[in-house]
Amino acid sequence: MPRVTAALAALCLVAPLLAPLLALPAGAQERWATPDYRVFGRPATDRDAAAIDAVLESFGQAWAAENAEGVAALHADDVEWTNAYARIIRSSDALEMFLRDRLFPAFDASTSSGEAAALTPVSLRFVGADAAVYHGVADSDRGPARDGGAGRRRVHFHFVLERQGDDWRIAHTAIFDARR
Repeated sequence: MPRVTAALAALCLVAPLLAPLLALPAGAQERWATPDYRVFGRPATDRDAAAIDAVLESFGQAWAAENAEGVAALHADDVEWTNAYARIIRSSDALEMFLRDRLFPAFDASTSSGEAAALTPVSLRFVGADAAVYHGVADSDRGPARDGGAGRRRVHFHFVLERQGDDWRIAHTAIFDARR
């Protein structure tokens, strides 16, 4: 028992000295510059590239307008959509309901339009003839940034797009950011 008491006493003496260090942002938390846009691989056809670009542009327009039906229509019927709070929504109908009833009403409309305007493409990766992965980033006002000096949250949008017949749809979405 004396060893435990001595260890606790030492911890009590050292903890106040180390506590300020825990409040400092870690090097891994510093915000890095967004890299230049890059395309990996090649689309099967020029039509596929144009169709994917159209889906991404339509997403930005629908998101900016807080058009839940329009956003959901760009997704596959069986989409799996994960937001920054790790909420997993399955189906375009459930996604439309979530956006319409919960996400969009919770923030001023300028938040969504600001995100859409700030959405910067990071990469587009073609995977075979029927899939592509898009990564975009935007600074957002949907809550505080993890690193206190940045002000706005840096939000990453990842879309897995798949060919569905003659169309392309977003089949999987993962949205993440760094915050407390």
